[in-house]
Amino acid sequence: MAFVLINAKLAVEQQIWLWGGWLASVVLLCIWQYIAYRSLEREIKAINLHSDSLRDNAFNLSANTHLLNELLPTAKALSEMSDHLQRERASLYQRELLLDTVLQTSPSALVLTDEDGRVLLSNPAARILLNKGKRFEGSLFSVLLEQLPEVKAALAQQQSLVFFDESASIWHLSSSRFQLNQRSHFLYQFKPVTKEIHQEEIKAWKKLLRVIGHELNNSLAPMSSLAYSGRIQAEAKELESFADIFSTIGERCQHLNQFLQDYINFAKLPAPQRQPVNWAQLINELQDHYEFELLGALPKNIWPLDQTQLAQLLLNCLKNASEAGATAAGTQLSLIEKADCLLIELQDDAGGMSEEVITHALVPFYTTKEKGSGIGLTLCQDIVQGHGGRFELLNRDAGLLIRIFLPTVAHHS
Repeated sequence: MAFVLINAKLAVEQQIWLWGGWLASVVLLCIWQYIAYRSLEREIKAINLHSDSLRDNAFNLSANTHLLNELLPTAKALSEMSDHLQRERASLYQRELLLDTVLQTSPSALVLTDEDGRVLLSNPAARILLNKGKRFEGSLFSVLLEQLPEVKAALAQQQSLVFFDESASIWHLSSSRFQLNQRSHFLYQFKPVTKEIHQEEIKAWKKLLRVIGHELNNSLAPMSSLAYSGRIQAEAKELESFADIFSTIGERCQHLNQFLQDYINFAKLPAPQRQPVNWAQLINELQDHYEFELLGALPKNIWPLDQTQLAQLLLNCLKNASEAGATAAGTQLSLIEKADCLLIELQDDAGGMSEEVITHALVPFYTTKEKGSGIGLTLCQDIVQGHGGRFELLNRDAGLLIRIFLPTVAHHS
């Protein structure tokens, strides 16, 4: 009996030791898991801090690698990402700085609007040109252009335009449309072309000198030769050939005189002699030379203009349209009486002009025609300006639109 009790006691003690060992193992495992959890928690916090710094665009912060073990590869990947983003941001900042410097110092006036026509961005040149140097971000672009009706009309028709500002500087307007953040935006560029126009004028004057020199040489060289022949024949007393010699000299002199007279007339355009225009007579005179369609009625008010110069102006315009290939049905003339001006519009269907040609078309002696003098449209502009008006060339529809604004100086009948 005592032996049984001893064996039972030993069995109980053995169970206690087994349970104690298991419990100790569980406790040690829990302690190890706790330590591992705390270590992983510190690593996660370090990684989270690094991630938060990236989210806040602070790329110069990184996780403490001495605290990391399991997440060390992740931390290294984040550090490499931080370095890359930091370099990209520095590069982007430099490019933005360069772009801003270019925009702020550009002589071209730049305006960016949204799809509703509200100004998002403008540079100093645009503020000086359009708003006396004041900012106008947030304003409607169409309201700012009320002072420049021809610019507003050109933009409404999505046309390029060359125009003068208040200081008589010459500007070229172009526009473009693009998508930004899935929304339409419009960029308007006003480029100063006064310097380029002056350079073209110098080239035109040089061309004029070459043309005059060529014509003078064409006339003077044969006349010199004929004069020499006449002297020889006079010495030989061959008097019967003098008539042909003098006839040729006279012909060349007449040609040279006509050539020089054309340029003199251009250089010394007289002031307009204003008299009430006989519109029916003027239209009949024009239709004797070129076929076109008259749209609308003739003016009812009395318009004191130089009818001779006005006829020359319209004949030059009709001649250009005809030489460009316009048809009679596609050449349309309209005379529109407004409160502040008489608007004359001539629309053709000859395909219009390229941007380069329309920019230089009013430069004296500029021409794309092989035998053109380059004074036709310039003379037109001078006639209009002599009447205090404005002369415009626009590409519209299938051809060129010439718009002539003559200010109101009429007496109503």
